[in-house]
Amino acid sequence: MDSEKLIPTAASSSRSRRPSVTTWRIILPVLFFGVFLYTVVSLRSTPATSAATPIDVAPPAYAILREACHLRFWKLRALPYCERATATSWTEGEEQEAERAPLEVFQVHTPPRATAKLLVGTPEERAAVAAKGSGEKKEDCRSVLMQHTFGWSYGKPFIGEYTPPRDCEWKNVIFKLTMTSKGRQFDRLGHLYLGDIEVWRTSTAEPTWFGIVSSYSKDMTHLTALLRQPQKIIFDLGNLVNDVYTGSFNVTLTATYYSPAPLSPLQPADVILPISARRSGQDQPSHFFLPQEKAISTPVIPANAIRVVASISASGNADEEFWYTNVPNEYTHTFPDNGLSGHGPFRELQLLIDGSLAGFVWPAITVFTGGIVPSLWRPIVAPGSFDLPEYEIDISPFLPVLLDGQNHTIELAMFTHSSTAAGKISRSLGNDWLVSARLHIWTDPVPSWKTTGTLHQHYTSDLAIYMNPQLVQDPNNGSNSTLLLTHRAARNVIAVSTLTTSAGNTTSTWIQGAHYDSLMRLTAGGNIQFVSTSTSGSETTAHHGARSYRHHPFILETTFIPSKDYFALEATIRLGESTAGDGKWTDGVAIGSGGKMGTVVEGNAKWRSNGGAEGTTEQVFAELRGLRDTEAVASYGRRVVATGGEVVEDWEKINGVPVAGMSVQWKRMTGDSGMEF
Repeated sequence: MDSEKLIPTAASSSRSRRPSVTTWRIILPVLFFGVFLYTVVSLRSTPATSAATPIDVAPPAYAILREACHLRFWKLRALPYCERATATSWTEGEEQEAERAPLEVFQVHTPPRATAKLLVGTPEERAAVAAKGSGEKKEDCRSVLMQHTFGWSYGKPFIGEYTPPRDCEWKNVIFKLTMTSKGRQFDRLGHLYLGDIEVWRTSTAEPTWFGIVSSYSKDMTHLTALLRQPQKIIFDLGNLVNDVYTGSFNVTLTATYYSPAPLSPLQPADVILPISARRSGQDQPSHFFLPQEKAISTPVIPANAIRVVASISASGNADEEFWYTNVPNEYTHTFPDNGLSGHGPFRELQLLIDGSLAGFVWPAITVFTGGIVPSLWRPIVAPGSFDLPEYEIDISPFLPVLLDGQNHTIELAMFTHSSTAAGKISRSLGNDWLVSARLHIWTDPVPSWKTTGTLHQHYTSDLAIYMNPQLVQDPNNGSNSTLLLTHRAARNVIAVSTLTTSAGNTTSTWIQGAHYDSLMRLTAGGNIQFVSTSTSGSETTAHHGARSYRHHPFILETTFIPSKDYFALEATIRLGESTAGDGKWTDGVAIGSGGKMGTVVEGNAKWRSNGGAEGTTEQVFAELRGLRDTEAVASYGRRVVATGGEVVEDWEKINGVPVAGMSVQWKRMTGDSGMEF
């Protein structure tokens, strides 16, 4: 062993310790090779564009679902989160599977016609019932009235021509509306017009990335006077399509004409006239926009008219979509961080003849599929979503006035109880209420007859309305902690006249009464809201029966949970409705006393702006009807439960016959007839 290399000399020991020249010759090549190897590995494993990018040590990027910014019910609270978003913030809410069938979205309702296997009674009983009818069974006639895709379609309705079927005998008509869509899109309102007359108001389901399909069938026999003549079809469905809202709506409208053996047949009106803006000449829909327009018309009613029923369509949209959750104008700024919508929770639509009240409507609450929390309405939509309510007022007692040879106006006017200071209702209103009406007119069998008469009584009570707001403040800091609002109203209308027809004198009456109760509570800076609303009423005529209704109660509890980087929503809802009385005034026959309908919808949902949604909805529905013809549905019952966007239970009976998911539990609940109220 070389001692010179093992023992340092005196000179070397007096300096700092460092490798000798020979040692550096060994270490330096190793270091250079290590750097070279690291560089090569880095270049092979990292994209070239990332080579010069500094290491990102920032926290995770802010993420928000695109759907968060079109939740209409929560738009004011969601706005700060949406304004904060950048181009890289947006995220998708649904996991996009490779293949999946479209979601079938539906509204629970009584089908307008029974199939052969579901007709009333045993085969022998059905044969006996059919024998009471007249004539032999005719083949159905079908036609396609519309096939159209609504992409960017604001101001661009579908325009088509309706032609009654040739070589086809028919008594009844059913329209079927089918819609499909795929992508991201709002729910949209749809209007079907024949000329200037609105005949069906509907709305779409909100689509999913894998698509939705919906179908709804509606009996249109009461419109026979229009359907036996050529008409211009206008179907308006305003939609927009861009890089964010990608869903178009593919819409098909078909008509089925058939002739069931009649038992207690309908007697549709002889003439139908519009109360509308009359824009069909410009290829546009004819509904009025309130409060921007005045919904007034001067119809020319045939001189031999002996009965007139107004059928009214009215729905709140935009600022008025959730009118039933609004507060009086004085309380819109109760909670500084949360602006509240004004004009109060009460709405009254009045039908005015020459400025005088002839009848009124307190609109039913309709929640569209994008309303409150959208996961509540997949796949079961709220009542009325696909067939919005039509409200009827019999104005026959006013024929002595309307037929006096002078011009007379009919107006649809919306009123609110906007302010506690006013003490009365006013036309102060948010945007928009869309309204129109039809006049169904029955004429004397003698064409040359001129109807006369006397209006003996026209009584309209002052609206009895009561509002009691209570504002509770935090004793520690004086801030507003709770807003409690109690609201009540009652109204009556009575009109009685004598009409002289070719058959002699007859009495015509319209008696209407209704009651309204509402309780609202807001807490947690306005982030928690509870609403309970109940409306009930009755309507009576002299010769065409009576009916009553109750919306009992509508209960909604919503919670907005703010956080630094996201917000969460929770909602619980209950909708109840019941009616007594079979049929509608525009059928032309007396309302049957044996008819009943009852339904209850209950749901709860949660949603996060950076995560997604969950929801469960259950609906129970039952209806009994008088048997108008051999193919009618006299009884219908259904209970359906959906969770996570899928139906998990579905029990259904038509005319007492099990259709889907029938079980012992369902039989116990509904009884042998499938109905229980």
